[in-house]
Amino acid sequence: MIPLVGVLLGEALTPKKAQLIADTYRQCPYCVSYTSAGCTVIGVFSLPQDHRWWLEWVVENPKETIGVKCAKSYFTQRVVASSPWTRGDVKPILERAPCGADCRECSRYREECEGCPATLHYIGKW
Repeated sequence: MIPLVGVLLGEALTPKKAQLIADTYRQCPYCVSYTSAGCTVIGVFSLPQDHRWWLEWVVENPKETIGVKCAKSYFTQRVVASSPWTRGDVKPILERAPCGADCRECSRYREECEGCPATLHYIGKW
């Protein structure tokens, strides 16, 4: 399976908030890189092909999902990037996702999402 590589750009209210978001979400098993510059957050993700909705959801609900004022996502065709998930470095051992989310409380869990591969609640295939 060829992973989907997506770039997420967001604008936080303050540089401190942007740094906090980057520090939190760089622990995501799909994260290749997450950083901040001023109020801007920039994340690069290597995801399962059927997870395009995952970054699009952040664009549709930026405040509720990651806590930014606005966000945009871009999907690459020619960029290859690896994440802990694509390298097979992720084990389903955590109660909550590394970002702090509880998959069981998410409206998309089981219907559209198999949960975070780092949690005990992951129902996807390895």
